Amino acid sequence: MRRLLTLAIFIAISLLAISQNNNEILTNLTFGRFSNALDIINKQEQTPEIMQYKAMAFEGLNLWDSAIACYSNLLYFDRLWAIKGLARCYENVGNAVKAIDYYRQILADDSTNINSIIRYANLLRCSSLNTQALEQYVKLVEIDSTNAKYWEMLGDQYKTMNMTIESTSAYYKAYELNHNNLFVASKYFSQLLKSNVPAQFIYENILDAYQVDSTYLPILLLKGKIEADMRKYKKAEITFTKITALGDSSFFTLKNLAIAKHSNGSYLEAEMYFRKAYEIDSTDYLLNYVYANTLLNVGERMLALDIINNTINRLYPPDELIATFYELIGDIYSRSNKMDLAVENYQLALEKDCKNDLKYINKIIWCKIHEKKFRDAEYFVHKYDSIASVKYATDTLLLEDAQNHVKYYKNILKKELFFLDDIKNGQILIY
Repeated sequence: MRRLLTLAIFIAISLLAISQNNNEILTNLTFGRFSNALDIINKQEQTPEIMQYKAMAFEGLNLWDSAIACYSNLLYFDRLWAIKGLARCYENVGNAVKAIDYYRQILADDSTNINSIIRYANLLRCSSLNTQALEQYVKLVEIDSTNAKYWEMLGDQYKTMNMTIESTSAYYKAYELNHNNLFVASKYFSQLLKSNVPAQFIYENILDAYQVDSTYLPILLLKGKIEADMRKYKKAEITFTKITALGDSSFFTLKNLAIAKHSNGSYLEAEMYFRKAYEIDSTDYLLNYVYANTLLNVGERMLALDIINNTINRLYPPDELIATFYELIGDIYSRSNKMDLAVENYQLALEKDCKNDLKYINKIIWCKIHEKKFRDAEYFVHKYDSIASVKYATDTLLLEDAQNHVKYYKNILKKELFFLDDIKNGQILIY
């Protein structure tokens, strides 16, 4: 419909310059009655003027080969006019190479023709000729820097070329020219989220857009995402609940609503949304981790183990993530009083993630104490102390905290070992 309207306007303007005769043909062409126009045209002498009408009628009927033939035959009569017709036809049949060539010729004769610049730029972009496309979009904003649509198109091109700073700037200018255009606003905010812009600044801007239309889904999705990123989980839960009420049941929405509910302690409700999201996509590391954690909190330990084991064995996460999953398996076994299996998985986590070694060793110590394997616990306390002394040598506060942990463990073990036969010369062998 939009193409027909554009063609009708083009016909009306073009034909005023061609002739004031043949009013019936003009009327039919202008109102989109191309078959009627063609019937009348075919009864006329095939003059260049009539052939122009015929070319436009064929174009209006999507008879591209016939239209191309007509426009080609008219190159000698009105070269620029015929080239414009050929460019449109080749564009519509998907022959980008020829369409690009014809638009290049048009702009060589008429370098400020906005419609041709836009069509040419779009074709270049679709053909992955991004640098050339960028030149055309830049030209648009140079011709009219007050046109928000031109800045938006420039932003789109910069985004295609992964030029985040430039795309953000272009979207900002488009948004500044029209604050009610929430589609552009959503593009601008999305680019801001990819930049090192303070979250609070982005959030305040999103709230301004939210006031324009509190039901506009792209803005709501961005609002919920940044609330989750800022750990405003109560607000995120409200936002994503509203999004689901508006009919969105996408993976993104279900996942973030589930995480928000989990973070707010609503584990049973979270489990329902996690289950739905997991049915859509079971390959998301974060979803699987928090889902398993939720299942642990609602007593579904075996299902939690299945999800984590499937994630490790099928998806092959990077080492740091695998360590997190092994730690969670350890937590599951620990809550099930299967301390040997818990320790086994904490040690696997330790092998994969040395940066957080003290965290895993701490959990191993507690398992050993719970199992009453005090000599094993004693060994890991010594290991904890040795690592902490080196790791926190330049950080007084962290070193003091670690030393307090060691002191606490030693006091527990001293009491427990007192009743064992591992006392030599009346002294407890704490390393």
